[in-house]
Amino acid sequence: MSSDQVKNEIRRFLKSDDKLALCLRGKWGVGKTYTWDALLAEAFGNDTVSPQKYAYVSLFGLETLSDVRKSVFEHTVGAASFRETKDLEATFSSISERVAQLASKWRAGIGIIRGVPVVADYGGLVEAGFLDVRDQIVCFDDLERMSDGLDLKDVLGLISFLKEKKRCKVVLLLNSDALKEQDADDFRVQLEKVIDINLEYDPTSAEAIEIAIPNRSTLRSRLVAEYATTLGITNLRTVFKSLRICERLEEVLKGYDERVISQAFHSACLFAFALYQPNDAPPLETILKNRPYSDLFGNKEEKTPEQIQHAELLRRYRFLKVDGLDLVVFNSIRTGVYADELIKREADLIAAQLDLNDKDAAFTKAWDIYHDSFDDNGEEFAQALKQSIAENAVAISPSNLSASIATLKQLGHGEGTNDIIAAYIGSRGEGKEFWVGDPILPRFNVEDPDVKAAFASKAAEFADNRTLEEVATSIVRQSGWDNSDLDYLDQKTAEDFYKAIKEAKGEQLRLLVYGLTYFRNVGNPDPRMSSITTKAIEALQRLGRESEINRLRVSKFGVEVPAA
Repeated sequence: MSSDQVKNEIRRFLKSDDKLALCLRGKWGVGKTYTWDALLAEAFGNDTVSPQKYAYVSLFGLETLSDVRKSVFEHTVGAASFRETKDLEATFSSISERVAQLASKWRAGIGIIRGVPVVADYGGLVEAGFLDVRDQIVCFDDLERMSDGLDLKDVLGLISFLKEKKRCKVVLLLNSDALKEQDADDFRVQLEKVIDINLEYDPTSAEAIEIAIPNRSTLRSRLVAEYATTLGITNLRTVFKSLRICERLEEVLKGYDERVISQAFHSACLFAFALYQPNDAPPLETILKNRPYSDLFGNKEEKTPEQIQHAELLRRYRFLKVDGLDLVVFNSIRTGVYADELIKREADLIAAQLDLNDKDAAFTKAWDIYHDSFDDNGEEFAQALKQSIAENAVAISPSNLSASIATLKQLGHGEGTNDIIAAYIGSRGEGKEFWVGDPILPRFNVEDPDVKAAFASKAAEFADNRTLEEVATSIVRQSGWDNSDLDYLDQKTAEDFYKAIKEAKGEQLRLLVYGLTYFRNVGNPDPRMSSITTKAIEALQRLGRESEINRLRVSKFGVEVPAA
């Protein structure tokens, strides 16, 4: 049965003159009480409700059936209460007036409390006042939270009594998940005897969110509504908590890029779902350790249907991995303490990455002029590309800069390209490794001679403070090298090699020798490689000539020492 059908049945119940008992069941927090109150107010406002008196009774905290009867009397209000703007409740003055009226009837009829002030026997009169309860609607809520002193059968018996003997309509709002074991069995048995209309209120997430957030004029309300709907949240309390959490985050992140705030809200709604509805949401451990692409790398661990469902929800929610901002948001929700500086620090990192992404997108957009048509717009493209390099240099890789400069020259727009290259270098704060680069990496495929020369000049500005041992060892450990390694080693003499090898011991010695002789088997070696190899062999042969044991030691490295 859809939510609209449930609401129509409730409207029909309110309008009918039949004295019936209605049970509105649903999961905790889905809006049963809210929906009932809204439809009741609507019926009183339209004068389509019968009878015209109403009492709402929460069973939470009530110890005895006598307490329940008193509460029915105390909370009875008339139709006029629904036309007032104040909260719907029986006031002390209205109760006192009804007690006084009741006392007057008793004094006039049997005089058993003549001369005693009404308030002096208030408890007894209120208890007796239940006798005057009739021809009204009575709503019982929080059945699952009633005291151990109350028996479920007694409450259901009272509902039957009100309906059959007091000509009342009775409504029971029930959390369908709360009753356990014996209570659940007793309720199912008694329900058929007492309840005439049994409705299951199971709104969709969109319907529940519409109740919780009817006005979506702000960024916070709009995003929380969107995220909660995607997560399938139907618990209004979770939605309200999410709104409060996001309100606090919004205060901390005031002035930040809207996308940073959106990420914080996105994570907050997921964490709130997991913390406040652990039986419905993916486990926190799954969320915090989510690896969406693990299956691509051989993780064939069989998953349960529930795990598959949770993984699918996280994919649909586009929560791929946890970053620093996510973690500080989670800890803030978990502890209730919002560390403003930590949140802002992580938000700054996200904002910086977003800025890089924006600049990269702007650079790509300039190239779209080139790729997306055959229009005669070379001039437009050249100007756009030059401007884009100047504005987005921090997001442009060396290879993309080189390709851009080369293209400008080919189009006959090479004027000013040296200034563009200089501005690019000036805007980057990277160290020597960036300017030397690694030819193996595509991002450093620098071919334009002007760019290559400018990068080399920039790299030369950095002092190389590495030791010979560090450079040679890194070649072995990484099974690779770059131009700075070759330049450094080639600048050293055979004497430098000899001294370094002579002083090295143990594993350091072996790594040093392997590093200095690494290029012996490289095909088509660079002249620097040949020079390094020659100096290394010269140093080893010198060591081998010093003693017979050294000659044997050197031979282990494939170096023969000529006879003296």
